[in-house]
Amino acid sequence: MTTKTTVKPTAEAANENNCDVEKTRQELSDLYKNVTMAQNSIKSLLPYVDKQEVTKVLHKQVEQYDHYIEQLGTIAENLNFEPTPAPKMLLTMANMGIRAKMMTDKSITHVAKIMLQGTLNGIIDLYRLIRENDAVHPDVTLLEKQILRYEEGCFESLKAYL
Repeated sequence: MTTKTTVKPTAEAANENNCDVEKTRQELSDLYKNVTMAQNSIKSLLPYVDKQEVTKVLHKQVEQYDHYIEQLGTIAENLNFEPTPAPKMLLTMANMGIRAKMMTDKSITHVAKIMLQGTLNGIIDLYRLIRENDAVHPDVTLLEKQILRYEEGCFESLKAYL
């Protein structure tokens, strides 16, 4: 499920739409952290996955997150803004957690369980962002909703591997 919508707001457009530019920038950073964290976690998990079918699914997710990162970058660039990435310490700790979990059980069921937990965390964060984005540029809201729908679809498809 790939959605390729190009979103091009500008700082002026954000002001014209009665949007809070700073709130929009913060929302973009939070969304960027969400997407890069998801992508990083999948990349950390991939070396432990032996089943070709699951590897393909995970690679498609990484590609979709690449697309979302590009869209976020375009929006941020148009707002003359550099989104804040997830802290390196947080990424390192997540990677260490994945490695530790995979040492004990490398089954596809276990991989699905880890993916479901991470995806659910991402979905929760997205719901929080969407709920709190009343003064955010509509293009950011649209992208948040697209990513949320995508993650909910991923969540549903991962259930098949339990």
